Amino acid sequence: MNPNAKQIHDRFFKEAFSRSDVVADFIQAYLPEEFSSQLNPETLVREQDSHIDDELSRHYVDLLFSVELGSRPITIALLLEHKSYPEEYPHLQLNQYLLNYWRDQLKAKKSLRPIVPIVIYHGRSKWNQRPMRTYFAGITDLLSRFVPEFEYYLINLTSDPQNRFGLLRSSYAKLTAGLLKTIRQKQQLIQTIESLKQTIAQLVEDSLGEQFLRTALLYVSIGSGLTNIEVVAIFRNISTKTDSIIMSAYETWVQEGIEEGIQKGMQQGMQQGMQQGMQQGTEQTSIQFIKGLLSLGMDAKAISDAFTMPLGTVEHYITLIQQQKKK
Repeated sequence: MNPNAKQIHDRFFKEAFSRSDVVADFIQAYLPEEFSSQLNPETLVREQDSHIDDELSRHYVDLLFSVELGSRPITIALLLEHKSYPEEYPHLQLNQYLLNYWRDQLKAKKSLRPIVPIVIYHGRSKWNQRPMRTYFAGITDLLSRFVPEFEYYLINLTSDPQNRFGLLRSSYAKLTAGLLKTIRQKQQLIQTIESLKQTIAQLVEDSLGEQFLRTALLYVSIGSGLTNIEVVAIFRNISTKTDSIIMSAYETWVQEGIEEGIQKGMQQGMQQGMQQGMQQGTEQTSIQFIKGLLSLGMDAKAISDAFTMPLGTVEHYITLIQQQKKK
């Protein structure tokens, strides 16, 4: 993961999971009932201290919450796995984190509190959750007594056979899970955003939701492999408010130099600049651009609506594309 992608990945995750309602929503949807039913979501409070050192920061971004489980105060550690592939020995890193936490508690002369590690994973490969003793080939029962043994909860967004996603209630949680799950899969990402149009429209009705969508847009732009023009096309026309937000975001991307190598004239930004860019570009450039949007599953009307281009112009280019395929 390149530095820019990791930075926005961390930012999106932290902005989403700093909200106690999102944490509570994920817990009730993805964790076993024996745990979630005893947890009092109204007592969830984020702690500001981080116990991740330089070594751990290469693997995880962490958020800590104090909460009551039954009547007992505990700490929840949300740990996001950064790699696009599973960690083979997660207990080693988790154990380091737990020791850091308890050591800092002792330094502060506080009573030791139980901590529940929750790993949120959304890579493509299968995560093999197994006991720590299995790391040691041929270990005997006698020797296993000297190996630390603890568990962690795994929220695996890649594999969701029971459709736990459908149990999420808040708009923030739905958009967070949807983007994390499909960020590296273009077609699934587009389908997810399409299915969440109503959720997104509700989200931007307040200033906090609007700011969160702006972070989500940047996350999609940098992390998905889609061009910024494609991101604009996908998010436009959800509502008047989201249309304004996506066009404003695009103008910012252009001004900051994030946009790279898009059609001539596109960098005038905003709706008028995009339309003029399509008109001023060469025919071949326009064909390539529309071909890319077609590959994302957009039809002529969707492209026309997204960029306020005459439907006849779009259909003309699509005809040329079809003719090129026949040659």
